[in-house]
Amino acid sequence: MKKLGLGVQEFSKFKKNNLIYVDKTELIHRLIDDGSYYFLSRPRRFGKSLLVSTMEELFSGNKESFEHCWIYDQWDWEKKYPVITLSFSKIAYQEQGLKKALERLLCREAAKHGIQLESTNYSDQFLELIETLGNKIPVVVLIDEYDKPIIDYLEQSQLGQAQENRKILKTLYAGIKDQDRYLRFFFMTGVSKFSKVSIFSDLNHLTDITISRHFSGISGYTKAEIQQFYPDYLTALSREFACSEAEIMEDVTQWYNGYSWDGRTFVFNPYSIISLFFHQMFKNFWFETGSPTFLIKKIKEADTKIHEPINREVNENTFIKYDIDHLNTTAIMFQAGYLTIKDADWRKNTYRLDFPNKEVRDSFLNFAVEHYADSSPDEMSYITELLLEALACNEMERFLTALQALFSSITVKQLDKVKEYEGFYHSVIYIVLRLLGIKIQCEVQSSFGSTDAVIMNEEYIYVLEFKMGTAASALEQIKQRKYHAPYLADKRELVLVGFGFDKTERNLTEVLVEQVVAPSSS
Repeated sequence: MKKLGLGVQEFSKFKKNNLIYVDKTELIHRLIDDGSYYFLSRPRRFGKSLLVSTMEELFSGNKESFEHCWIYDQWDWEKKYPVITLSFSKIAYQEQGLKKALERLLCREAAKHGIQLESTNYSDQFLELIETLGNKIPVVVLIDEYDKPIIDYLEQSQLGQAQENRKILKTLYAGIKDQDRYLRFFFMTGVSKFSKVSIFSDLNHLTDITISRHFSGISGYTKAEIQQFYPDYLTALSREFACSEAEIMEDVTQWYNGYSWDGRTFVFNPYSIISLFFHQMFKNFWFETGSPTFLIKKIKEADTKIHEPINREVNENTFIKYDIDHLNTTAIMFQAGYLTIKDADWRKNTYRLDFPNKEVRDSFLNFAVEHYADSSPDEMSYITELLLEALACNEMERFLTALQALFSSITVKQLDKVKEYEGFYHSVIYIVLRLLGIKIQCEVQSSFGSTDAVIMNEEYIYVLEFKMGTAASALEQIKQRKYHAPYLADKRELVLVGFGFDKTERNLTEVLVEQVVAPSSS
């Protein structure tokens, strides 16, 4: 049985060490066949570095590495190209500074090809290396994690360094467009795409394949690929959990599938899948490799309601790129892998974003609730149990008590930084109820207006409104604006709930409930 290769990012090691390689060479062949300049954005630990390494081996003509791959008898192995590979995850820019780290990296790349660079400036070195190598045979340039020197410094206190590194990278790529006669292929990966007024203004000839339908499966594993390349590990996993392979595949799908960049092709997180087979247990593997502390902090600083980008229809400009100076939390959540495309209307150019799967949803919301409320695990257990029981039995006084306990756990220090209380508390309610698996929609739009929240279970539909003031005014707003009207035909019991919030006490103070009597069918 072939080995898993957990964490291996160099393609040449797969054949040498008898590791499983999920074959992406047909898509790579199509990519190379169709054009020459590309950019691909994917979240961390999603196979970008392995993709770059595979291309490096391919253009270098290392045929033996591809013996069992689709491309083996489809590629002209007689043609070999010089390859320049710049991996920003492997350079010491934090210790040396980005300029010096780039100069050292370019000198190492030149030495690999037996070249001694005369230029002393990193941008001139890059162009000299391309021209020298490409003078006889066109050169291939592969750049991995181009944005790491920027995204490592997005904290407000370090933003100056991010802006400085952006200028350095902009200078590095400034002359690429004029090097076409020396270039065979140019491929760049990253987590983020910054707006065209920055780095990409000099790289506007790159084709962005991030949400291309043709290459949506170029990283990550499809269900068919898991079944094709990991059958022995699926069998072992089903034995471990004493269930059928079909049942275990359902669990694996719920936990780790759901990523999509076109709303059609859905893929599993490769790091989580390999970790699952290695450890033979379900865990938040990918999430644990990097926490979203910065992202949660940004959401709170911007007074963004945490539910705003989730399960909403947005246009491409909302999430596909952003600028350092105007950080867009929706774009950060999408590009970092916390949101993905669940549905797309290609005619209207609109997309619906949501959490990809159980791993990301539960981990993100658990992490968020820790940063919004300071309850101990025992307190949270009591609060969540109370919330579930209250909703199941339509006991809104108990529901109020649970929310009051939840809000009481939020420290004054946290609230002092909040500009918009209603949005902050909406976020807390949304996080906790979603964690409990309760179907909640916030700021539900209809022809009658926008209600704060709608909660649904098997027996009840709750239409909720939270007001800074009295519960009576909240309930009256629901009735006057007919927020409940879209649900009148539903067979479930319809309950209108108004909550009053006291700014001085920083908590909910009262609740008023009204049952809606279904109109007679006679």
